[in-house]
Amino acid sequence: MKDSRNLLNVKLLSQKFNDPEKLELELEEGMMIAQIYARMENCISVLSDLQRRRSYIYYGTIADQLGLGQMDPELNSIWEDDLLQHIHPEDMEKKIRLELQFFQLLNAVLPQERRYFEALTKLRLTVPDGNIVFLKHRLIYLSSTAEGGIRLALCLYHRIFEHPDLGGPDALIINSQTGVVADLNREKFSGILSEREKEVLQLIGYGLKGKEISGRLDISINTVNRHRQNIFQKLNATNAIEACRIAEAAGLLK
Repeated sequence: MKDSRNLLNVKLLSQKFNDPEKLELELEEGMMIAQIYARMENCISVLSDLQRRRSYIYYGTIADQLGLGQMDPELNSIWEDDLLQHIHPEDMEKKIRLELQFFQLLNAVLPQERRYFEALTKLRLTVPDGNIVFLKHRLIYLSSTAEGGIRLALCLYHRIFEHPDLGGPDALIINSQTGVVADLNREKFSGILSEREKEVLQLIGYGLKGKEISGRLDISINTVNRHRQNIFQKLNATNAIEACRIAEAAGLLK
């Protein structure tokens, strides 16, 4: 889990943030949205500013119901660890992997379309008396920079009162405009990488060099190098090792 979180942290915080003039207005709007969600939906609402690496937390009465108390309203981090430490480790791994898939998916769509997508994860949380309750975690990215980076992230934590087996899937990404759910088990966001790029990346992961990949796939070394550069660009990776880690964590390879 630590490796997946570190990888996601690097991806989120290494984006280009060169649009300071709009920051105050967008942050103020984001804080208002987060506060309204917490009040209207009785949830814990966390707005993370990825540029400033700060988070702002708003509470419905759910915090007292869960016996968690209230965390600091402002954190010098994009992670609400005082809450996350109570989540089952398996669910945290599932949540982080889904968010990495989500980030990679949103980098493959137009910035103006990102607001239509959200990631949903069912989480087990241990309350102070030792009992387990279920939460629905909902992640939405609210704004993008002029360079295409994602800046404001909104996390909503709702309690699930019905029996967990009667709910939907444990983790999904959905387009709220069309109602289409991304098929995480079968398609693996196959549109991000072409079939040939997947083949090249798979062979890179096996440790093959460019010349060996060229011979295996019967393509020129220049074509192999072009595929490598396309893969790095699409996955926002700086080297082959990082590209393979991202692809594995995001489920991009069969």
